[in-house]
Amino acid sequence: MKRRKLSTAQRVQLFLDHKRTCHVCLGQIDGAREAWEVEHIIPLAMGGDDELSNMAPVHKKGCHEQKTRTEDVPAIARAKRREARHLGVKKPSDRWAYGRNSDKKAKIGGGWEYR
Repeated sequence: MKRRKLSTAQRVQLFLDHKRTCHVCLGQIDGAREAWEVEHIIPLAMGGDDELSNMAPVHKKGCHEQKTRTEDVPAIARAKRREARHLGVKKPSDRWAYGRNSDKKAKIGGGWEYR
């Protein structure tokens, strides 16, 4: 999904609306000295909107990276696995080297040939 580009005025307004507070650690962000980013509160991959109401400022180093790595990525992977299981999608089993799903056929005398 293509992410929305925010103008400078929108970023400033978002920063001020959230009272210069990091969404993750609830600490103050010194905009002149600390790098900060705009984060989606509910990730887009989890069905979150790409609207200003779903965005908040966070510290660039530490808070945003840690939240993405420890919370967002595992939750998104779990949701994708759940969706695949719900749809009945299964990975083909590679347990048997020359089973029915294989493009090779085992010969009785040893060796193999292509089907």
